[in-house]
Amino acid sequence: MTKAPKISLTQWTLFNAVMEEGGYLKAAKKLNRSHSSLHHAVAKLQDQLGVELLKVEGKQPVLTEIGEVVLRRTKQLVQEAQDIETLAAQLNKGWESEITLAVENIFPKSRLHPILKAFSGDNRISRLRILDVVLMGAAETIQNRSADLVISPILPSGYVGTPLLSIELFPFAHKDHPLNTQDNPATQKELAASLQIVIKDTASQETDSRFGWLKSEKRWTVSDFYHAREILKTGEGFCWAPAHILEPDVSNGLLKPIATAEELSRIVPLYLVEPKAETAGPGVQLLAKLIREKAAENATSPHH
Repeated sequence: MTKAPKISLTQWTLFNAVMEEGGYLKAAKKLNRSHSSLHHAVAKLQDQLGVELLKVEGKQPVLTEIGEVVLRRTKQLVQEAQDIETLAAQLNKGWESEITLAVENIFPKSRLHPILKAFSGDNRISRLRILDVVLMGAAETIQNRSADLVISPILPSGYVGTPLLSIELFPFAHKDHPLNTQDNPATQKELAASLQIVIKDTASQETDSRFGWLKSEKRWTVSDFYHAREILKTGEGFCWAPAHILEPDVSNGLLKPIATAEELSRIVPLYLVEPKAETAGPGVQLLAKLIREKAAENATSPHH
């Protein structure tokens, strides 16, 4: 007969909360419990284990070496328990009531719309919430498991994804911008010295992007490519972007890719990631299948 564990999931949840919130007071407030009850619960947990998991320095709880190892494992344990509960509820209900899809900003909308139309035809039950994410914001969404499916240019450590397509980005500017009217192709140094219009990373915390096109010291940061396009049309700055996002101003010649000495461009691969694949219901599975089938019809990005 399997021996029952000494520590309950509730105890581990309380211990995790104290460490994640950085103290008993904040954890007590978040859990709507008394400060003393959390102290007692963590003390009892350590007594039952016979090891010291944390010690208080000043007013802050600090993990011991054993505590650091245990915390990592208990986070996984509590998450797995929550996943089981979610899965049971989904199996009981059948189709999910709501599905969240996070899409990297440069993914072509022309490929997204047929996917959504096909999904709507096969699933009349689930509400669909679509989030716009940029760069590390996509990775953060995966790590936080705040979406059921994520189309991302980045695969965080520990996650795998289905390659969908690659998007080619070029430096674009107004046709009369100095970088487009000078006699010689622009160098990387000239780009770095020019005003760059940058799309804001949607990550909640500042991170060092792994992408290397943010070289300019002079930057204007905007929330999306719509704002970037409107600024470019005034003649100010340049922006790394795929041609399909700047239509129709690329087709009519108002905005042009800057000719560069090194024929510069950036290839950004996009992946489909299922952060919660183990608990995915039929709606998520259907949407993932449609994205894989319809989004990757061509290997490279469209120019129109």
